[in-house]
Amino acid sequence: MTRLNIRKYINQNKKNAGYQKTYARLVSVDTLDTNDLCRHIQKHGSIFTSDVVKGVIEKFVNCFNELLLEGHKIKLNGLGTFYLSIATKGEADPKEFTASNIKAVRLKFLGDKSKESEYATQILTSQAQFRDVNTLVGGEDNPESGNTESGNNGGGPVNP
Repeated sequence: MTRLNIRKYINQNKKNAGYQKTYARLVSVDTLDTNDLCRHIQKHGSIFTSDVVKGVIEKFVNCFNELLLEGHKIKLNGLGTFYLSIATKGEADPKEFTASNIKAVRLKFLGDKSKESEYATQILTSQAQFRDVNTLVGGEDNPESGNTESGNNGGGPVNP
């Protein structure tokens, strides 16, 4: 059974209501690139080879960028909506504001809020199991030191 890796930490933000409380963050195993994703899709019984899947994904990325730069938002049902935003430097006089005041264009994402997506989130939450990454190397239960034993003496699941 697959488990999501977590790492505990103690909130050190004195202005936050959760100051000195222990929380957890997910720890990624690795980053899969397009080739990895294509091979994975092919293994799930796709009739298409990984090179065909890769071609479709590459075309998707090209079109995705083109459509975003034309001002469209792109919604992938069951996943969410991608859109662009900008960071700007302010000007006191509106007449002085030009394109040079735009400092960055950023890609944003808003998760799908449909009933199907809410259901998927509930399923993920109820089925997810967690393991503390420091138990894999025999750490102790000390989030300040980075050692985060799960407290069950076996490195097993940590329930949220």
